[in-house]
Amino acid sequence: MGLFDLFGKKEVPKTFFTLSCEFHPYRLPAGSNDFVDLEIQLTNNFDKPVLTSIVIESPKGLGFERSAIQNQREIRLGTLAAFEKKFVKAQVWNTARCPPGNYEVKITAIAHFSDYAHVLNEARKIMTLRVG
Repeated sequence: MGLFDLFGKKEVPKTFFTLSCEFHPYRLPAGSNDFVDLEIQLTNNFDKPVLTSIVIESPKGLGFERSAIQNQREIRLGTLAAFEKKFVKAQVWNTARCPPGNYEVKITAIAHFSDYAHVLNEARKIMTLRVG
């Protein structure tokens, strides 16, 4: 029996979340003011409730409202129960000034400690959106 066995060992998952994302439709037309839906399925893999938020970042030329000025969006989900699944949908807009090409959209699911200012753990995913 080791010293650390005295306090009890608990198995902690490597990632708190399972994150799966999809764009619908898969690409945006270039030179038009249009949007795609970013669908996010988030699963809590931890055996306790976790305060959770999702941060989505887009490059210049894409945004989260019609004028595409806002390039980052935070969605606060509140407390996710153990092994709970949550579905979130966000719109990603392009503008007439957006040139054709591939753009990386970063999605980060964050587990917080006691309030949204303190980060406990996070899971990241980078999606490529085609504009053309």
